[in-house]
Amino acid sequence: MTKRFSILVALVLLTGLFASVVPAQAAERMKFEEYQKKLEAFQARETAAKAALETENVAIADLKAQLAELEAQIAAVWDELYAYLNVTREQVAEFNRRLDDIDKRLNDLARLTPEQLLAREAELNELALLISTMQADPIAKMTAQRDRLAQMAARVQSLKASLPKPKHDLYSVIRGDCLWRIAGKQDVYGDPWKWLRIWSYNKTMIKDPDLIYPAQQFTVPRQLSKDEYLVVKGDNLKKIAGRPEVFGDPFQWTKLYQANKSGQFLDEPSHLYPEQILTIPRN
Repeated sequence: MTKRFSILVALVLLTGLFASVVPAQAAERMKFEEYQKKLEAFQARETAAKAALETENVAIADLKAQLAELEAQIAAVWDELYAYLNVTREQVAEFNRRLDDIDKRLNDLARLTPEQLLAREAELNELALLISTMQADPIAKMTAQRDRLAQMAARVQSLKASLPKPKHDLYSVIRGDCLWRIAGKQDVYGDPWKWLRIWSYNKTMIKDPDLIYPAQQFTVPRQLSKDEYLVVKGDNLKKIAGRPEVFGDPFQWTKLYQANKSGQFLDEPSHLYPEQILTIPRN
């Protein structure tokens, strides 16, 4: 009895084990088949991607060839333009570098207050002359350079328009004064050699610079307007007339002479001295 029971138990255990193994093997086969399907799908996508990539590479190579051909055509057109203007690529590059430098200097001036800008008005006039000179260069016929110069010229005019109006003081003559002593006073110029500024600015009131009288009131110029010019060492009427901020034409020196001669002041064209202030006639 015991032996038969043992055999039955063994059969039951074997049957259970077989029943658990069969489903496990079936599950493994299902996983493998799914893996195979996914692998085949990935491989198909990879094949399609490689084919698309190859197509794109062909298209890119074609575009590069077209671009190279277009760049060659553009270079040829530029060469024709340079030949027409009789300039070289190096000259154009140097011209552009100078434009960049002017642009930087204008940006620096634009950051100043009107009062600070007034102190650097000479630099502003220098830039105006430089721009005018470059506009006459053959390279300035090129559209980009022409437009940049026009914009810079407009910026210079805008900065000049922002300069403060001329400011002046009044001085009442006291007993014992002379123009030399007045100019030397610390609240005037602190420099007696600038007495010519007072004389030239008040020439209608001062017939003789050696003869001034108590109670006379003279204008002490502090800041000059665009229609006034302060003579510096080495100036003459032709040189002044030739400056771009004056007439830009030395042959118009006679206009300066006629507008400024008065009594002893500028009685001869050659009687011109540093620190004199000239009126610039604009019509």
